[in-house]
Amino acid sequence: MSLDTYTFLQHTTDAEKTTVYTRGEDEDGDEILIPHSALLIAQTAHQKLYITLEARRRYLTHTQIPGEDEPEIDFLRDYEEVEALLEDAGLDGIHDGEQGILYHNLLFLLINP
Repeated sequence: MSLDTYTFLQHTTDAEKTTVYTRGEDEDGDEILIPHSALLIAQTAHQKLYITLEARRRYLTHTQIPGEDEPEIDFLRDYEEVEALLEDAGLDGIHDGEQGILYHNLLFLLINP
């Protein structure tokens, strides 16, 4: 049974979601930015791992570099990087707001392929 994505996102805290923009073209061939909602699924002291909700799931990280105000955002293409970040976040599922894996967001992603 699928959950309504809009409703799920309304009840998800701002700290657990983000919007990612990719470049695309509109019907006239003009370049546009396309928004994609993404959910936080793992977090370490300096990195957050998000997965987009589009049909083709994408993994991206927000990395906080010491001394920088804005995080560095990067799409991950190598699943080994995803696995390493999940492992660093603690595969035991502990989430104290600082570090861990967010199983409620993972469950939503599994239910809504």
